[in-house]
Amino acid sequence: MNLGQNKFFTIFGAVVGLGTLGLGWAVYSSYSAYDEANTAFNEKKDRLSELQSLPLYPEPSNVKILKDQEKIADESVVALHEKLVPMAFPLDPLTPEQFQDQLNASVKSLAEKAAKAGVVFPDKLNLGFSEYRTSVPKPEAAAALGRQLKCIELVISTMIDRKVASIEAITRPQLPEEADAAKAPAPIDPKQKGKGKAGATPVPLVSKYPFTVKFVGEQQAFQDVINDLSKSTQQFYIIRNVKVENQQAKPPKRGDAAKKATPTPTPGAQAQADKLKYVLGIEKLNVTLDFDTVVFASNLPK
Repeated sequence: MNLGQNKFFTIFGAVVGLGTLGLGWAVYSSYSAYDEANTAFNEKKDRLSELQSLPLYPEPSNVKILKDQEKIADESVVALHEKLVPMAFPLDPLTPEQFQDQLNASVKSLAEKAAKAGVVFPDKLNLGFSEYRTSVPKPEAAAALGRQLKCIELVISTMIDRKVASIEAITRPQLPEEADAAKAPAPIDPKQKGKGKAGATPVPLVSKYPFTVKFVGEQQAFQDVINDLSKSTQQFYIIRNVKVENQQAKPPKRGDAAKKATPTPTPGAQAQADKLKYVLGIEKLNVTLDFDTVVFASNLPK
């Protein structure tokens, strides 16, 4: 049989040949594309490794922005510091006898002020300095005690001005100058803080001196005391803890409340209104405030 006379085999052979050529071309093209992609990947990987190992060189414009922001931050810190430093009583030099005289005068003055305002101010309080009513402090502690006396006096005077019902207790831990005069540093005026000699113990940026006051008063008086002390420019205070309790822990019984709330019948609406009495919300508060008096160093650390 003549192959040329059989068209089926001729066409079949041509199709197989073309398919073989097409498949070979596809394999070749795929390999070429893979090789190009692999080469590009390796080039980028090497470039990334190179960039990661190079030191950073920020753009001049970015450096300028960073410097400007640092300058603004530094100026803000300095401005805040200059505002806070004066918010503290000065550390005036005092002898032990002068401090005792100031303490006695302060206790007497506040007791008289409280009596005029109708505020209970027990004699035993002594503003937290009971031991120094009859004996003088160590000479090294007199100046620091004098400053703390002014801080406590301002708080108690504010409470009397706001007419709390009574001052119940004033307590304070010993100052470092009282605890161990041999180890305590000499008192440093806030204006001189931060100016120590090179190699000396650095002066802390913030120094805190705690004390606690317990008093009884109405809610409005309590709020007024907090607001007044928070706005004080004489001394910077931090109120670390606040404990508030109602003097009347339990509400009145329902029957008792109804009896107290029922006015006596009288002619006229105004007369009836005058007889109305509150049975809730008029009890006083037992309040405990833990204070930190804060003194800021005059010079910021470099």
